[in-house]
Amino acid sequence: MPDLNGMMLFAAVVRAKGFSQAARNTGMPKSTISRKVAQLEEQLGVRLLQRDTRNLSLTQVGALFYQHCSSISDEIEAAKATIENTHNDVSGSLRIAIPVSFSQELIANLCSSFMRLYPNVDLDVQFTDNDVGLVGEGYDIAIKYGPLQSSDLVARLLLERQPILVASPNYLKTKGTPATPQELSEHSGILLGTSRSAPIWPLGKGERKTMVNFKRKVRVNSAVMVKQLVLDDFGIAMLSNSVCKNELAGGSLVPILQEWPIEPFKVYGVYSSRRQLATNISVFLDFFTKRFSSHESLQSLMM
Repeated sequence: MPDLNGMMLFAAVVRAKGFSQAARNTGMPKSTISRKVAQLEEQLGVRLLQRDTRNLSLTQVGALFYQHCSSISDEIEAAKATIENTHNDVSGSLRIAIPVSFSQELIANLCSSFMRLYPNVDLDVQFTDNDVGLVGEGYDIAIKYGPLQSSDLVARLLLERQPILVASPNYLKTKGTPATPQELSEHSGILLGTSRSAPIWPLGKGERKTMVNFKRKVRVNSAVMVKQLVLDDFGIAMLSNSVCKNELAGGSLVPILQEWPIEPFKVYGVYSSRRQLATNISVFLDFFTKRFSSHESLQSLMM
């Protein structure tokens, strides 16, 4: 039977994207974690991680095994939460507004895991790009992209994403590769946004930041659909590197104008300042941040 501690340490390495960070996160020596993972691989008779001097990646069987380890970790956290919340049970209802462009499959998995961990919390989740009023429309939390307008709401930074401009090799072969931001005005663009979004991309940082126009071919509020349209050679798009990581690695998408780095876009959890931060709001935002981080860790390490 595989060692449970070894399984948890293996999951910690995947979430941390390396042994050094896992050692810092757990407070255990790096050598101990490495030895435990090696013993786990020996027990299972398979290689879970591919290691070299600079990189760490999951094998195919390692990626499958990590999903089970992650589920076990959730169950352990649920057991701990049952004990910790004996005298202060997390309960009540949460109404949450989430942008349409978020992965609905990932949000569904997140909510399922959250409700297993906190069975006394009821969720009302609405996917919308409307500027919802937290108080007037009865929402407890709104997940929003920054920058945010100033208000009496409280905003907690949940995660950051690094956007890049990408195109398919076939599109660039046919239309040419833009060498400067200004040349984007001659290219078709796939715009990720709402009906109020203009065909403008911000490129560069600081004093070198510039706003460039492009010829909008399609506007859609789904990152998945934007990526597919780019893969189908319809134009250039700005996407987060996490959304198109596999396509970039495989060569089906190509980054362009990399010498003009784009400022990261930020995602916030926004709630009303008119009342103290409720426990159920706090634990949901904590869980949201942790789960998205774990998902990205898995995606970044899969071969």
